[in-house]
Amino acid sequence: KVLCSCLNRCLFLCVTHHSVLSAMACAEWSPGSVPTVEAAVVVQLPAELGEGTLWDARNQQLLWVDMMRSRLYRFDPNSGVNEEHDLSAYSKFVSSVVPLCEADDPTGDFVALTLGEGFAVYNFRERSLRILPGNPSLGKNEMFNDGKVSPTGSYWAGTIARDATGEPISKGGLYRRNLDGSVDKVVEEVAVSNGLSWDPDCHTFYHTDTPNGTVDAWDYDAVTGAITNRRPCIEHFDFQTTGVPDGHAQDIEGMLWVARWNGGRVGRYDPKTGALLAEVTFPETAGKQITSVAFGGADLGDMYISTAH
Repeated sequence: KVLCSCLNRCLFLCVTHHSVLSAMACAEWSPGSVPTVEAAVVVQLPAELGEGTLWDARNQQLLWVDMMRSRLYRFDPNSGVNEEHDLSAYSKFVSSVVPLCEADDPTGDFVALTLGEGFAVYNFRERSLRILPGNPSLGKNEMFNDGKVSPTGSYWAGTIARDATGEPISKGGLYRRNLDGSVDKVVEEVAVSNGLSWDPDCHTFYHTDTPNGTVDAWDYDAVTGAITNRRPCIEHFDFQTTGVPDGHAQDIEGMLWVARWNGGRVGRYDPKTGALLAEVTFPETAGKQITSVAFGGADLGDMYISTAH
């Protein structure tokens, strides 16, 4: 059984009964097009900007956030319960969430997350939050956005920077919180940081600065955490037609499933050739603002996708 789920203003969507790749293989398509499969509703919720979908394998739950309402959620696919935690007393925004490793959190009650201002740790059981020391000093109109944990355990998260009118400007960055608690700025001049992942061999890092309209690849050094040799690997996105790249997830074959903001779809791309291989589509009621993608479920055969209103 495999789900492909998506969150809209008041919807959480899923594709049922087959693995995503099997569903794509069985989908009807014609020469010159790519196979598609449509998502369907699984949870209803009045979210404004769903983001940060990530699977907690230890607890077998989906973690995700409503960024603009500062809400943190845990969704249990077995019970159908979607547990809400209101973090607005701590920050106006919460943008990403990751589970802690068992060595640091034997009970499974804690998660690390990014608020608008920086990194923090949240205790689900006690419903309490602690701001971590060493957060970077951000600009006046800058806030954290998408974040992921690297293969070596460091927490990477980028920012959104805007001018006085609210337009994105390249004054943000991509940050790495190291295991010793120090924070490094690893990429400068970012406007809207999104879509982080590392390939299965841990040699390549992928990242998106959404206004650029590309997914970029970098050489990744797993020992030092350094990234070098930036180059575009998936291009030719257009805001009005295809939509632009937002968050993404990587499958076992190393292909990238890219959420397309204003495109109303998730595309499966080969990062080596840039080719579009398949797409997940959505009902018209879901809108076009697709934001994040995560694999989940007991065998990681489910796909969860969030959207914004």
